[in-house]
Amino acid sequence: MENMNTRAGSLIFATAFANSLLGGAALSDGLGLWDWIAVALLFGIGGLIVFMLWPYHQYAFRFDPEELLDQYVDGDRPATMSAMRRALALRIKADMASNWRIIQRLRVALQIALFFLLLDILAWLFAIAAV
Repeated sequence: MENMNTRAGSLIFATAFANSLLGGAALSDGLGLWDWIAVALLFGIGGLIVFMLWPYHQYAFRFDPEELLDQYVDGDRPATMSAMRRALALRIKADMASNWRIIQRLRVALQIALFFLLLDILAWLFAIAAV
């Protein structure tokens, strides 16, 4: 997750840099078709960045110590160490699968945003060339 947030932050910087550098030159003569396309792509990138950075509460990566003690130690029949390890390993695997679906959605959003950034840069360049 930290990696995805870092990449989203890098995308914010790259988008801001490209749009401030190219947008200023392109908008010096007013708004044309390519300028509107670039601005629309900028809003699309912004929406995808918000989607990527929005806090998710459905992640599963922690164990509640009280729950673990109730389930494996303090019950009528305490679990053996091998049974505890097996149950915890299966739970970790289920949590990984659950988190993977969320990470995949964020990864796809990042890929689309990067593609939009490329199109945004091209639209600004076409707007500058049309001057």
